[in-house]
Amino acid sequence: MADKAAKKKFRVVLVDDHTLVREALASVLDNEKDIQVVALGGSGAEAQALVEKHKPDVLVMDIELPDQNGLVVGRDLLLENPKLNVIFLTMHHHEEYALRGLRAGAQGYLLKNSSSQELVDSVRSVASGGTYITREISDRIARHVARNGGQHAFTQLSEREFQVLRGLAMGKSCKELAEEFALSVKTIYTYRTRLLEKLDLKNDIDLLRYVLRHNLLAGEDEPMPLTSAE
Repeated sequence: MADKAAKKKFRVVLVDDHTLVREALASVLDNEKDIQVVALGGSGAEAQALVEKHKPDVLVMDIELPDQNGLVVGRDLLLENPKLNVIFLTMHHHEEYALRGLRAGAQGYLLKNSSSQELVDSVRSVASGGTYITREISDRIARHVARNGGQHAFTQLSEREFQVLRGLAMGKSCKELAEEFALSVKTIYTYRTRLLEKLDLKNDIDLLRYVLRHNLLAGEDEPMPLTSAE
């Protein structure tokens, strides 16, 4: 009977590059009778390996990872594992990150300042076939759509373009971004030119003003390196 009961538990893989954070999250979830954390990881590569090995019901993953963008990792894993459910657990309060996470195929988006109970509720919800977006973000998405119909130009940028936009606004040079994203300087200049055209801007000052006006650096304190070409 014990084995049968264990099989009914929702199996979870947790990925966060901070050891204390992922261990604390695992402790919260493992206290629930219907949830079992089967593995912990700290990078995009580990997320891919652990999902392949354990076939969890739910992957709870940070967007900020040291080797890859969590949005890209989640998207790729969902393409390879249609039954997988992904929850992005992140510090990003801006609704655009949640929208990008949902476009990547995630079923959940949770802020790191959420309560332990909300984490548990989100896992149960997505594992049962539902979705879960933390209330603060779902309200912002509703207001965003009501105001703009989702038509801001930055919503049409690819993940790579979006990250280059942020990097430039944070004062990084094209050379620094090239090193960060493992691309050529020429490629970064191409992205910069494309961004100015898509956003109808003239120079880097306009670009910075645009990013600040739309609050696209809200909650930023570190870059999100991308490795997937888009």
